[in-house]
Amino acid sequence: MNKEIYARIRNMFDVPQMQNNLRGLWVEAMVCEILGRGCTHTGSDWAAWDLEREDGLRIEVKQSAKQQSWGTSTGPPRFGIAAAKGHYPDGKTYISNDSGCRLADIYIFAWHDGQDQREVSEWIFYVVDAKLLPNGQKTVGLRTIQKLTESVTASTLRKRVMQMRN
Repeated sequence: MNKEIYARIRNMFDVPQMQNNLRGLWVEAMVCEILGRGCTHTGSDWAAWDLEREDGLRIEVKQSAKQQSWGTSTGPPRFGIAAAKGHYPDGKTYISNDSGCRLADIYIFAWHDGQDQREVSEWIFYVVDAKLLPNGQKTVGLRTIQKLTESVTASTLRKRVMQMRN
């Protein structure tokens, strides 16, 4: 039975255009692999950031794609940037974010405008210091992100993140 369950899960991810909810998990895992040793996936239910570097740098990963599992998106790409209302640092105890500030230090925005979302080389990344993101906004468009920073490819993403502050 386990073999069949794993096959179903593999089939959900092993398609050129993934469902939105699954693609987010894929991109978080992909970025964690790109960043390599010293980076841990911390995203889970009610987590306030997705990845954490061994020096404590907290990273939120957001993604969007032109090709959706249901067809081609015609609207401009948008990414969620609302500050977490709180989080569970130990998985049990809730800590409210009364400050309303974003809890991640940097955001990595991943944009896909290719044909196969499984292909790491087809993704473009934007690394933004959380302090540069518009305050009080719940979403941000790709054009705004492009005004804040230049894009990097998967081959240069690790170097760009390593340059970010702690």
